[in-house]
Amino acid sequence: MAASIFSSDVLEMFYGSIPREENMRLKPPLKPRRDFDFELVRTNCNGWLLVWKMAVPEAYKYKADLLRFAQKTKSRFEEVVENEIKTLKSLKTQFALKVKFSITRDDEKQEMEHYFKQKDPAVFNRNNAATVNSTFRRFIDEVKGEIEAWSQRGSGWVVEGVLEAT
Repeated sequence: MAASIFSSDVLEMFYGSIPREENMRLKPPLKPRRDFDFELVRTNCNGWLLVWKMAVPEAYKYKADLLRFAQKTKSRFEEVVENEIKTLKSLKTQFALKVKFSITRDDEKQEMEHYFKQKDPAVFNRNNAATVNSTFRRFIDEVKGEIEAWSQRGSGWVVEGVLEAT
């Protein structure tokens, strides 16, 4: 979709505006099917950068267990990527999680949030769409490894839950 917006601006520059009837025939972007799911958030980059974000409900029972969360929501990540491949033909993506931690010190509970993002962005198209699952699993393994390494150093911080996924 972002590419189509940019492309229409360039085409309009050279060939004139697209007739209203033609615009009306264009299909809307594909959206995931669930209520508790990703929603499209636009950035200030003139529409060429799309961000899909999922706010995890406070009551979601798997939000505190990273592996269970990944297992239960993995298909949602895959659907967003696959839908964008259908729309854009190719995309560059970077998975990310915002996680809330807590610790009790001197009978006082302290909280903090940390944003984990995939180290290297992945490029997907119709030829490698099947690799979304393995790329997502690698990302979850990276996050789990970072959290475990941090805990082994004696930080004492405990995962309260996943707040957002992008």
